[in-house]
Amino acid sequence: MEVTSVSVYPREKEGSRLKAFVDFTLDDCLAIKGAKIIEGNTRLFVSMPGKINKFGKEENVVFPTNKETRESFEKIILNEYNKIIKNKED
Repeated sequence: MEVTSVSVYPREKEGSRLKAFVDFTLDDCLAIKGAKIIEGNTRLFVSMPGKINKFGKEENVVFPTNKETRESFEKIILNEYNKIIKNKED
């Protein structure tokens, strides 16, 4: 499974851990909308789209089922985010 397109929408708000929203497409045939780039305690990470369940907790609606796929998606998405941020600074 390959990420074939990525759109990153930065949301830089002072004090917020939310850094951007992300839409991406897999194999030119499955679109994932509403992922987020979050600033964690030690690094940026990608949070997959979620919804609030009946207990008031957020749960992922779409997510990779193995570590390798998650790392692959995250690397591509964060690389695109870093390009956009770098271009914004230049």
